[in-house]
Amino acid sequence: MSEGKRPGGLTALAVLNFVFGGVNALLFLGMAAVMAVIGAAANEAGESDNEGANEMAKAWETVGVGLFYFILVLLAVTAFLLIASGVGYLQQKKVLGRGLGNAYAILSILYALVYGMAVTVEAGGGFNIGTIIGLVYPLLTLALLNTTFKHDFTR
Repeated sequence: MSEGKRPGGLTALAVLNFVFGGVNALLFLGMAAVMAVIGAAANEAGESDNEGANEMAKAWETVGVGLFYFILVLLAVTAFLLIASGVGYLQQKKVLGRGLGNAYAILSILYALVYGMAVTVEAGGGFNIGTIIGLVYPLLTLALLNTTFKHDFTR
């Protein structure tokens, strides 16, 4: 491919990265807010007779706070990697595009597997359509970056 001529598929992959990066950033903010509410309810559970607060506290203890923080960190990192690798795709940079794109894909697969196995269905986890999408796009990204677009990263 001639220097400076970016394939349309790579541009489309960059746009998808920007969209999914924005979605991950919003999920990060939403999950942080939910964790704050559940944490406050768990703290109040012993002090009040509110049945809903007591159930939230039990769910919070069952799943484990550490897992939620791990998922929260993975969401933030994958959002950053998606946006940064999208910029790299547009500039056709090896490290910024292909390197961070591969890093995103591996971390996102890890995130989908952890979330699907560790979070109960009642808490919104399990293997559902979101988990499947969370696995398909990173696998597609890995396949495209390492086969079809492998030689398009020239800088």
